[in-house]
Amino acid sequence: MRPWTGQDVDALHQLWIDPDVRRYLWDDIAIARQRAAEVVRAHFESVATRGVGYWALHPADEEPLMGFCGFRGIEETPDIEIVYGLLPTYWGRGLATEAARAALDHLWENGHARVYARTDAANGKSIAVLRRLGFRQVDSPSLMLTSLLERPHDWKKT
Repeated sequence: MRPWTGQDVDALHQLWIDPDVRRYLWDDIAIARQRAAEVVRAHFESVATRGVGYWALHPADEEPLMGFCGFRGIEETPDIEIVYGLLPTYWGRGLATEAARAALDHLWENGHARVYARTDAANGKSIAVLRRLGFRQVDSPSLMLTSLLERPHDWKKT
């Protein structure tokens, strides 16, 4: 995991237009490269204003981008949510859970007390990741589920 850079726009765009990835992350819309660039720019703003952002996920041998994980602000609230995505080639290996755990440790270490997750009700794989991480569902509209994870009371900085 490494923080996003401006050079990640093309790789993230390719990830986000993958039909299996965009199905849940972009409501099945093949976004334009310009939209990917806007998301990366918003990442830098979020790091500066909220202290949270995204990481690029690469295999140990530093091959091309395999996914991303991190945090963004929830619209006009002080709350943040975790967001992640992997190319289908990497699904089913526990990598989303591993990356999210590392990101959550970073979040807790930096003083945050809670984080939300929102996922499509049909996205069973993402729901399973959230459950493994300890998120509890707090809202259940028919299309989008909202879950919450609070920093564990026994969490300690190492």
